Amino acid sequence: MTNTYQLVPFSAEPMSYSVQVKVERLQNKLVFTFELTDPKNEIVWPQENEIKRQDYLWESTCFEAFIGSNDQANYFELNLSPTRAWNLYRFTNYRTPNDMPPLAVNEPALITFEVKDRSLSAEIDLTSLKLADIEIKLGLTAVLKTTKTLHYFAIQHPVPHADFHDSMGWTIRLLPDAQIPESNVDKKAENP
Repeated sequence: MTNTYQLVPFSAEPMSYSVQVKVERLQNKLVFTFELTDPKNEIVWPQENEIKRQDYLWESTCFEAFIGSNDQANYFELNLSPTRAWNLYRFTNYRTPNDMPPLAVNEPALITFEVKDRSLSAEIDLTSLKLADIEIKLGLTAVLKTTKTLHYFAIQHPVPHADFHDSMGWTIRLLPDAQIPESNVDKKAENP
C-alpha cells in the first residue's frame, strides 16, 4: 500500500513550491518517490549526471529519508540529489559519530534510483540494513535551494530549529508486512 505525505516547510514565509512523498514498504524493500511542485521554477534543480555516491548533498537541493526503529538507537540517513548523486550514512545514536562527512554505509542498500522531471524515486534493501523483519520509523525531509537560501521541509519539525536527525520528527511507522495502518502513523503526520 502506497501512502502519500506532504512535507511542511520549517519557515513560515509563503512559498509557491512544495514537496510530496510517496512511500511503500514491499517485503524487504522501501520505495520512495519525492515529487517537487515548483510552478515558478524557484528551486535550483541541478542537471542529471551519472549515478554516483557523493557527500554533502544537503548543501543544495536534496531529498532525504531517516530510517530507524524503536528497538535500536542506530539509524540511517539516505540522501538523494537531482544530479543522481546519492549517499547512505549510518549513525549509532543521535548525530553519532559526528564526523563530517558521516560514516557511509558500504552494504549494497540502494537497489534503484531514478530522476524524472521534478521527481526522484529510489528503492532501498532493508535486509542489508538489518531492518527487514522489524517495524521501522521513518522521517522524510527535503532541503530546497533557491538562488537566495536553503529551505528545510519535513513531515513535522518537533524542535525550534530545523533538525532532521531528531527522531521525534520520524512519525511514519512501517510494519514488515508491507502495510501502513492509519493507527501506526502519528496524528501529527496525517495528511492535510
